[in-house]
Amino acid sequence: MSDHLDQLYLTYLDTVDTYQSLRASLATHFSAGFLSLAQANYNSTNGGRRYGADFYDERMTAIRGVEVGGGVFECKPLEPEMKEEEEQREGIKDTDQEGSELDTIEKSEEQAPTLDPRDPIRWFGILVPPALRQAQSEFTLSAQTIIPQLATTISKLATLSSEIESHRSHAGTKYLYKILTIAPPSPLPEAVGLSPLDISDGFIHLCTATQTVGVIERVMPDSEKLWLLKIPYNKVEKGIKWESIAQRGERGKEFPHMFVEKLGSNEVEEVREVIRLEKGWRESLEGMEWLE
Repeated sequence: MSDHLDQLYLTYLDTVDTYQSLRASLATHFSAGFLSLAQANYNSTNGGRRYGADFYDERMTAIRGVEVGGGVFECKPLEPEMKEEEEQREGIKDTDQEGSELDTIEKSEEQAPTLDPRDPIRWFGILVPPALRQAQSEFTLSAQTIIPQLATTISKLATLSSEIESHRSHAGTKYLYKILTIAPPSPLPEAVGLSPLDISDGFIHLCTATQTVGVIERVMPDSEKLWLLKIPYNKVEKGIKWESIAQRGERGKEFPHMFVEKLGSNEVEEVREVIRLEKGWRESLEGMEWLE
């Protein structure tokens, strides 16, 4: 088993441990939140008040939203929506430049910090019991921090699982090949010139021995002469990602894509020139022991 695959397994197990810890933390905070809510309801029984969904009304609007980027989930506060009258007042306030700078500073110092009117804790009056505030704190922590982290961890586990499965299925691969339509310099430099396709896609297109014929027939069938770079898989494995292109809604064959800045003499074991025979490239390459 390759060192890279071993590292993937270690990363996966570490991520599973993180997932389990987050699940346990989420359960703890949810439990504490519901216990505090039950305590608040129990203490207010004499007053006839119950803290729950019965108090929800049209004031309920989202305070936080989830932003997703690159498999990372992040909870961010949302700006309150302003009504038309409030927007007009804000516009008048912005255009009113009267008053000295000193008056402005004094007013800002006297002005008390405004509370978010969307905060549901305010729906239950001014004197909110500590137990209810504790319940809100527990649920807010869960929704704002733990759940986004848990979603990010689940996404990472899915990615790692797919990568591990891909590497396991290609664990027997010994060599990869880069097909060139132009003869590379001899001796081979540390960085071979990349094709426009490699540059535009952001990775180097490679193939296995069994894929070479299909790639040539599909991409460069009319070429009379090609050059194949033979690359030991264990030298480039860390930079390889096996990816497939969906064909007619189905998962296609996986091809090795090399995510490194350069490919050259440090990675290539041998270069071979291949000439197209009269019957085509399949006749030229099939049975070629050099391809393995």
